[in-house]
Amino acid sequence: MTSQTPAGKLVSAFGDPDTMRAMYAPHVEWSLSASLNLPRPMKGIEAVSAFNREVWTTHYRPDCVVTILDETGDGRVSAARFLYRAHSNVTGTIYENEYTIFVRSGPDGITEVFEGLDTALIMEFLTGRPIGSTATTLPGAADAG
Repeated sequence: MTSQTPAGKLVSAFGDPDTMRAMYAPHVEWSLSASLNLPRPMKGIEAVSAFNREVWTTHYRPDCVVTILDETGDGRVSAARFLYRAHSNVTGTIYENEYTIFVRSGPDGITEVFEGLDTALIMEFLTGRPIGSTATTLPGAADAG
C-alpha cells in the first residue's frame, strides 16, 4: 500500500531521519506517551530531528520495517496504526510493537505528531521481562466475553 497521508508518509520514512526532517514545519512538536518520561512535547525541528536521529542510531538500526495496518485523514489531519519491527541496538534482539500516530500538517509541513504505543511492552522488552508479564486484568473484564 502506498501511503497517501502525512501520517502514512511519515511512518513509511521511519529509519531515515533526513527524509523525516524534510517533512517537518520549523515549529513541529512531537509527543509520546507520558509514561516514557521524555520531554513532552519535543518542540522545534532541531529537537524533533535530534530525537529521530537518536532513535535510529542509538536505539534501533535504521533498517526497520513498518507495516501500516490502517491509515486515514487528509493533508491537514491524519492518522496511521502500524506495526514497527526493528533490531534493537540496546538488547541485540528484534523489537516489535503496535503504534498509532496522529499528525497535523500545515503549509510548511508537519506541525504536530502524537505517537502512542504499548508502553508496558517496550519497558518489558528493554528490561528483559517476559512480554505480557506486567499485564493486568481490569475488574469485570473476564465477564465482558
